[in-house]
Amino acid sequence: MAETVLGAIPDARIKTGLLKSEAWVLVVTDQRLLGARVTDDLIKHVVEQARAQAKASGSGFFGQWGAQIKASFTLGQRYCAMAPEAILAETPGNWALWPGQVSSIKVERKSRGGGGDDSPDIDYLKITVETPGGKGTYETNDDNPSQREVQALLARTFGPVVR
Repeated sequence: MAETVLGAIPDARIKTGLLKSEAWVLVVTDQRLLGARVTDDLIKHVVEQARAQAKASGSGFFGQWGAQIKASFTLGQRYCAMAPEAILAETPGNWALWPGQVSSIKVERKSRGGGGDDSPDIDYLKITVETPGGKGTYETNDDNPSQREVQALLARTFGPVVR
């Protein structure tokens, strides 16, 4: 049976230092969870592709600029259209976890300060994936998709280990 991509959790960041992080897209298939690292080269390629497509369709400067901005925000949708093996092969370090390798997945809604006294708090998701080999914690920039949507998506493949 062919593996099917069910959905993606875009802009899942893992901290690599005090102020540094790596961007990932977590892709859920009907068989496993894939981690797709978002590199600067990948973003550059996707943006260039979007600009070229806009230019080919007759868009001027502002149309190309708009396509460029939109492309960086739609990275998660891009992975929904790709084959799982292509996702894994795209960037060195991309990974896959099967349900038997995962002991728990916890999805929490959190808030962080907006940066100033008048700034509202920013809601985000903290996704912790535990395996016998360790724990990986990812934080999104906001809570879109929502906590319930992410839990439901992950539960389709991982069932009761998702909480």
